[in-house]
Amino acid sequence: MNPTPAAVYARISVSNEASVSLARQVEAARQYAAARGWEVVDTFTDDGVSATHNRPEDREGWRAVLDSPARFEKVIVWKVDRLARRVLDFLHADEALQARGAGIVAVDDPVDMTTPQGRGFAVMLAVFGEMEAAVTSARVAAARSHLVRAGRVVGGKVPYGWRSVENPRGPGKVLAQDPDRIGYVRGAVERVQAGQSVYAAMQWLNEVGAPTPAGRGDAWVYSSVERMLRHPVLAGLTPFNPGNGARRRGADVLRDERGLPVVDEAVALLPVAEWRALVDALDGRTSAQALPRALKGTTSALLSGLVWCGEHDEPVRMHRGTRAGRESYSCPACHQTVSGFEQVVVEEFLAAKGEHLRWRTVRVVHEGGAALLPEIEARLDELDALIRQAPDREARAALQEQQGTLLDLRDDKRAQTPEVRVEAEGTDRTFGEDWEAAATTAERRAVLDSGLARVTVTRGGRGRRTRDQLLARLAFDWRPTPEWHEPDETWLAHDTDDEALEMLHAIDPEEAAGLRALRQARQRARGEF
Repeated sequence: MNPTPAAVYARISVSNEASVSLARQVEAARQYAAARGWEVVDTFTDDGVSATHNRPEDREGWRAVLDSPARFEKVIVWKVDRLARRVLDFLHADEALQARGAGIVAVDDPVDMTTPQGRGFAVMLAVFGEMEAAVTSARVAAARSHLVRAGRVVGGKVPYGWRSVENPRGPGKVLAQDPDRIGYVRGAVERVQAGQSVYAAMQWLNEVGAPTPAGRGDAWVYSSVERMLRHPVLAGLTPFNPGNGARRRGADVLRDERGLPVVDEAVALLPVAEWRALVDALDGRTSAQALPRALKGTTSALLSGLVWCGEHDEPVRMHRGTRAGRESYSCPACHQTVSGFEQVVVEEFLAAKGEHLRWRTVRVVHEGGAALLPEIEARLDELDALIRQAPDREARAALQEQQGTLLDLRDDKRAQTPEVRVEAEGTDRTFGEDWEAAATTAERRAVLDSGLARVTVTRGGRGRRTRDQLLARLAFDWRPTPEWHEPDETWLAHDTDDEALEMLHAIDPEEAAGLRALRQARQRARGEF
């Protein structure tokens, strides 16, 4: 009589001391078969595959069992949960085996799916296995949530520019800025905040030799820089997505009982509002014209976004491209086109602004009790969508309760609106000097943005075009220079002398340095050097 043919199937999610290795599972199955006089004709395994997140039919090893040309009557597993963690998955796997004339047998469970009694008991074991998996998952999620809320590092990749250090307040590790790398993050952020592109920040990181996230000496790539700039850790926020089944970071962050983000100021590089403005700016650069065209195109981005068509009641932004092989801008509404004018714009800019000291406009906010208003509004917008997507009444009620609490808090904070004003911040260099010093298109564009708001183009006459005819088509909208900055006799008359600066330096070096820079700017404006 021929021995009963059998196959062995083993699976493991992760290898550790508490787990039963694939080799041990296979050996136990072979001993089980030998004790019964069965012949093992083939062995199949799934290494590093979760039964909770992967159905049997989605696993390479189990598909090989079903597709195997070998004939076998039994498939030996170590335990029922090696095959499936959900009852439905278990029954589907058993049904697939029955279709090819085989049944499941478990070594460590009294299960033989080739008998009616074994089938009934196996279903009971699968039910308890599913319950155990759910309880374990809940315990792990609760433990992780507790550690995250305590500020502890719970594993995963540490964001670039930060590191995990021993927790000074207790056990475990916490996040802290990495002094060797945080300067590179700050430099990239400052460049993008100043109007430069992500591509320009990438070039800067490569030029200064910043170590890459992989640390293998390779060059920075665009996607890595953008991912770094978008990470919530820049604002001291912790990515946190309880219940997220997508197995990726997601967009949500750790929140308090009111639904507002929890901020770790010791970790933060930027205020939350500045980080959100940075992300909004990155989101606004998703059009074809805003992508890193230096990677894939030859047209200049120097005037992109500054050129508008004046042939309409309201100006229409013109798009950058080429026409007859020449760089040009065209209106999407009336199709007016202008080309060969970039140098004319630069010359006019330098003629109008080149000798003026460069100023940039900054938004100054004197925070009151309303510092939370932007975060409250952002969370209310999120809650509107979450309430519509809530799976049941209980979840919807919890979100609506949070929404009501935030609406009340918003009313309180609106009564404490902060003082907001726009100020101009000066430098000790002229527009012309900064233009000459600019080494990249992004740096030159930042200089233009400081003094030029818009160039409006109208149609010209037919025939050969001269520079004057081209210039007649262009209207320049200059950014105003602060009145109190313009050189006049009063402004130029008051220079701090060297003796006063030396005395001030002994008391406040930073203030002395500021006054010295201001004096040099005044002297430059007078043409003294």
